[in-house]
Amino acid sequence: MLFLRKKISGENSIEELAYILISKIPDLELVIFPETGNSFSKIVKNICYARKHQGDINHFFSPSDCYVIPFLKNKKVVTWHDVGTGLMSQSVIKRWIRKKLLMAFPLYFADRLTCISEHTKQELKELYSGSENRSLVIYNCYNPKLEYTQHTFNTQKPIILQIGTGMRKNLAHVIEALQGIECVLYIVGKLSKEQKRLLEENEINYVSEYDVDFKRIIELYKLCDIVSFPSFYEGFGMPIIEANVTGRVVLTSRMGAIPEIAGDAVYYVDPHDINDIRKGFLLLIKNVSYRNSLIEKGRINAKRFTVDKMINSYSELYTQLAK
Repeated sequence: MLFLRKKISGENSIEELAYILISKIPDLELVIFPETGNSFSKIVKNICYARKHQGDINHFFSPSDCYVIPFLKNKKVVTWHDVGTGLMSQSVIKRWIRKKLLMAFPLYFADRLTCISEHTKQELKELYSGSENRSLVIYNCYNPKLEYTQHTFNTQKPIILQIGTGMRKNLAHVIEALQGIECVLYIVGKLSKEQKRLLEENEINYVSEYDVDFKRIIELYKLCDIVSFPSFYEGFGMPIIEANVTGRVVLTSRMGAIPEIAGDAVYYVDPHDINDIRKGFLLLIKNVSYRNSLIEKGRINAKRFTVDKMINSYSELYTQLAK
């Protein structure tokens, strides 16, 4: 059984990966939790639902729901997409509850832990010191619906694609960095009032789309000239690989797992330095040969993250657990 969180509006990456697993591994069935959130009643409902639908091997693909693990009898696997996001809260009490009760404690009962990067594996080790002997890294794959497309870069008015509007996606600094640069900023994600104010204040020509399906995401990658991803934190950084596959140049940061995933196939900036971000955009717009070299390196880099590699790794893990 592959257990997945209830769909969160505006979130697609984990769901797309889960659907790939279901489509490629025979006899793997999808179970979607009925509730999202950490209220007592919702937790109890999810626990009862998981107990009712458990199989011989139970794979939890959204670790936010792994608190159900102690209540299941059979083999249990948890995939960790990152650790830091789950601990992001202004409330010290909420952070402690998430860290100890909803994240660390259930890990004692898991048979195996998979991490989507070496960086996440190290984070998990710091969260739960007993995890290293049961942990392995299985990289995410890009969606096979993505493909390389020829594209003529618009040097006069490039389209810059920003995936995500959450705090760690660093949209505010991107907006300020683009002030005065002739471009169109395409934003995927729900804009806050403050972000809208910044866009207007900096006179940015922008298009905003929210809760789009993956078909539209593919269209946006094909449409854009640059993918903007100077995050403050990432457990993997899927838009980097998606841009690599499509043949679009990426501006990103060295935070979290990004250097491990992106290698030398991107342009790195300091996400805290608006001038450095601005300099990066201008370089990618103006320097044709450098831009093309990054695109070619990106196509090579993407080969590390194919569907077959991910499916083979999970299939081997399931076989080991079934013995």
